Amino acid sequence: MITGFKWKKKDTKQAITEPKFGKIFIRRFIAWLGVFAVIALIVFVLVGNAVFESRASFIRLMRHRISERAEAVYEADPESDDYMFKQCWLKAEIADYNSIEGNYAEVCIGDKRIAADEDTAYISLFFGGDDYDIFFIEDISYLDPVFEAAGIKPENRKDYSGYFRLDFDPLYGILYNSEIIDTNVKFMPRTMYINRETHTFIPGVIVFEAFGKQYIVDCTPANANTEGYTVEDYGDNYWIKNIFVRYRANPELSSKDIAVFDVYNREKSSDVFNILVEDFYDADSSFAWSVGYNFEKEYSLFELAPVTSIAIPVAALLMALAAALIHSFVKYQGDKTVWKIFEYRTKTTEAMAHDLKTPLAAVMAYAENLEEHSEDPAKVREYSKNINEKVSAMDRMIADILTLSKGETCRIEVNTEDVSVMELVKLSLMEFPDLKYELKGLDSRIRTDKKLLKQTVENLLSNCDRYGDKESPVDITVTPESLIIINKTDKTYDDVESLKKPFVKGDDSRGAKGTGLGLAIAENNLNILGYKLELVSGDGTFKAIVKFK
Repeated sequence: MITGFKWKKKDTKQAITEPKFGKIFIRRFIAWLGVFAVIALIVFVLVGNAVFESRASFIRLMRHRISERAEAVYEADPESDDYMFKQCWLKAEIADYNSIEGNYAEVCIGDKRIAADEDTAYISLFFGGDDYDIFFIEDISYLDPVFEAAGIKPENRKDYSGYFRLDFDPLYGILYNSEIIDTNVKFMPRTMYINRETHTFIPGVIVFEAFGKQYIVDCTPANANTEGYTVEDYGDNYWIKNIFVRYRANPELSSKDIAVFDVYNREKSSDVFNILVEDFYDADSSFAWSVGYNFEKEYSLFELAPVTSIAIPVAALLMALAAALIHSFVKYQGDKTVWKIFEYRTKTTEAMAHDLKTPLAAVMAYAENLEEHSEDPAKVREYSKNINEKVSAMDRMIADILTLSKGETCRIEVNTEDVSVMELVKLSLMEFPDLKYELKGLDSRIRTDKKLLKQTVENLLSNCDRYGDKESPVDITVTPESLIIINKTDKTYDDVESLKKPFVKGDDSRGAKGTGLGLAIAENNLNILGYKLELVSGDGTFKAIVKFK
């Protein structure tokens, strides 16, 4: 039997390392990409439903128009003046319907079959009041010069027939309505040949507008038979009459593809109703008229709305990228701050331990010597004095560390008063009796914390005393805007700003005199007072500038 078994808790503590932005970004990009992929999928479904319903509603509306025109032709007197007009109007509706991808329709009224089996174009001409008529082009190839002038290839011409799949693209519609893109296409006749008996026309001069450009083309065919045609010149009013060009979207569809009819049964009902093709041919009832349709092909969202379909994943990708960049930047800055604090603490601790170790080692050595020479009064005094000096040095170092810590955490109380900068500098110089100097400039009185500013000036002077040329005087200049301290030195620092960091000494050796905290404390004190410290090294001099403004 096993007893006393315990699960050992896994140690999840990890070392703090310098953060890598690329690594952080990749992780967050994958996460955000997943989020926006789900959002994009939801948007796809919602947009798809809207697009499919929009197309279905549009198709239903067009079928309703064809049924209305079929009924109008059926009810019209074949001997009347408007019979041909109503028949042409029905043919125009069928041509519109067949120009949409996947559609085919034809009408039977008694023994008469009306269909738009060919590519065509028609125009509705108004003659004043309610007097207008519809005319179909005699030959669609008469419009070839227009397309050739605009550089439109034959395989792309059906896209200019007015109804194509982009009509159901939401984003495309927004861009078009906002005039960001311009696909407005117009065929506007200036002159035409009209045959009112056959309701056909031959184009003459046509103004063609496409994508913001205008082309004026003479389409009059050289070999056209214009007998029975009259020339119409519309002059400056040509712009109110447009030619509607209709290319069949699916020219392979025909009567054999009809699967359902809209019919009107004059014996049973006055309503139009829907009937399958097998029931239509098996029915005993006679139908006054019928409209035959093929079953609609199922189209994908990419086919019906290509611009929106491409924009959704692209937008999701860009938003994921933006979100990942923002998230990664925030994370990186936070991790980098933690890492910098950790590095600062590590280096400070190491430097502090090293600097304290030196006097401690000396104290231990002197203590051992003191024990060995306890009977020699002279040696006792010497070793005691040395121990006292080392302990005092350690005490000053600890005091400087505490001062720096208080300054960095803003735990120093500031007491302001009117201070003469010149007098404060003179007072500070008294702490360095062996320091040579030249004091000049105009006195400046500022309202500040005298203790903090004096400590700053003393630290700067101490730096001159420790690292400056002993034979050259320190140049001290007081102005209303600043205090400038310049000393000559044989040292040059490439990264002079690094001297403001704690435990960084002018001498690379850790055993050099001083704690390496003087400039760091001076920087902190001036930050608290709202002043700025600038350091300049070069040309055999070291310059410290305290800017009051």
